[in-house]
Amino acid sequence: MLDSEIISRIRMFVFGITGALCLLYAVMSFVTGHPEPFPFWIPGVSGIIAFLVLWGTSFAAGTKHADMAWDEGYAADARRAAGLAFWVGIFLYPLFGLLLSQGVVDWPVAFAVMGTLTPAAYLLLLVSFDRQGRT
Repeated sequence: MLDSEIISRIRMFVFGITGALCLLYAVMSFVTGHPEPFPFWIPGVSGIIAFLVLWGTSFAAGTKHADMAWDEGYAADARRAAGLAFWVGIFLYPLFGLLLSQGVVDWPVAFAVMGTLTPAAYLLLLVSFDRQGRT
């Protein structure tokens, strides 16, 4: 039987995988200098799969367990992660503005890196805060 603990662990796993894929895409794009280091749709599809897995497990567990898994503790972690990820996204603009002005990266690479590093920051921070709350 699915309970709130299992939903929370699945949530941490799928957010971690999706965040890691976004981070991998950003790093590989920056390192290779190519805006598409692997198929562009993989980070997006991993997010859709994460949604479907989380929706399915929450639905299968029932309202009581789903409400316990997606409680105010998760909401607080999500707000904290969103706040820090916002600043990561904001600081990417001057950083990549400098890199672009110096000719270190091209525009398509900068967009690819910034577009995947921002969600990676949110997802991986959320996983980190969830893990901190469990210790």
